[in-house]
Amino acid sequence: MIKQTPSFVQTLKAGAIAGFIGAGLNNIWSFIAQTLGSSTPPGFPLAVTLSSVFTVLVGAILFFLFVKFLPKGKLIWTILSVVFMLVSCYGPFQPTLPDGSPVPTGFPLLTVPMHFISGLVAIWGIPRWSK
Repeated sequence: MIKQTPSFVQTLKAGAIAGFIGAGLNNIWSFIAQTLGSSTPPGFPLAVTLSSVFTVLVGAILFFLFVKFLPKGKLIWTILSVVFMLVSCYGPFQPTLPDGSPVPTGFPLLTVPMHFISGLVAIWGIPRWSK
């Protein structure tokens, strides 16, 4: 049986679908988190949308490369994606943001679920929708 590798365009479409679904869910979550006491800066929905879509598109490109050039590319990509998703949750628990300003109220409550939302949608959706 010949291994079918999705095309680059199929994989990018899958990444775009997963990215926009993740962005939508993350924006919904940000409104829920605000009602639970988290604070967000002005323009936060745009930042959430761009970061959700961009990172998932990068993940889709990596998925394409792994599947195309590695014998167990899908498995390796999945494992690395789960590890990356978990490691990305470390940052929100730091006392300051990368620019040195203090973390806003409820920052982990706001951002950690977003990392899981985007990560899980990408891990599930990219392989599924790139077929």
